[in-house]
Amino acid sequence: MELRSMRLFDNQRSAALGKVAPAEDVPVGFMVLATCPLILWLLDGTVAGFASAILIISLFAVGLVCLSVGQKAHIAYDMAEVAARPQIPFKLIGSTIVALVVGLLATTKIMVPAVPLVIALSTFILCLISFGLDPVRDKGMDNPATKLRIINTGIYQEFEDRCDALLQALVPLQDDDLYERTRVFMNTIMGLLGTIDVSTPTLQRIAPSVTKLLDKLQNEVVALADAPGGKVTPFQRRKFLIKIQALVDTFETRARQRGIGQGRDNFELQTDLLFNRMNRYRAA
Repeated sequence: MELRSMRLFDNQRSAALGKVAPAEDVPVGFMVLATCPLILWLLDGTVAGFASAILIISLFAVGLVCLSVGQKAHIAYDMAEVAARPQIPFKLIGSTIVALVVGLLATTKIMVPAVPLVIALSTFILCLISFGLDPVRDKGMDNPATKLRIINTGIYQEFEDRCDALLQALVPLQDDDLYERTRVFMNTIMGLLGTIDVSTPTLQRIAPSVTKLLDKLQNEVVALADAPGGKVTPFQRRKFLIKIQALVDTFETRARQRGIGQGRDNFELQTDLLFNRMNRYRAA
């Protein structure tokens, strides 16, 4: 318990001071309790005074929760390499609510309107100094290397999704051997693409060729899946496998000629391709 209390008040790790600290350490509960002595100004023995005190406490709690949520979002924003700016400026909203509460409390004892206004403005400025402003721009998208990596990752994910869709189209045929052989071919394609460094323009350069390959594979899968009665004849099955193998082997040959498959994952790729070929020949 003592250790936990020390962590809450450690100014080197306090998220309230803008430090990169675990968001769970933002002491919102203790900050709400800090207003309790001021609430006594409203307790004059009347129902209206009691209701006002409850309202002020609730407003202050809402403001502090907004500050806490905003601080968590800001910490996540700082830790991420690429991040969008928060849609709702919680820290700005929380600072405004806290300043409003302090100004309202000041009006109960100070009759000159300008003084509570100055106190509220000072509180707002202090909150901004303590918690800072919410991020106002997207992070990382102005970096060309980051943009290239994001685009390449999206292209690779699109190809992977298309391969999965092709495999799913074969499921209604209920042919486990055909499905497994096709899966081996898909693994060969994605294995070669997986060796490409996403920080280089290589994937974008070969994307049109890969798209054409997947289009041809999709046409073959659709033609096979549209077999009358959902029954594939041995001739159709053999013709499909020969075409798929020819397309994938041609792609692999051309990919290696372009230097694909020689990256940091080359050993894993060669191992996977070896097992894929073993499975292919065993099935044949």
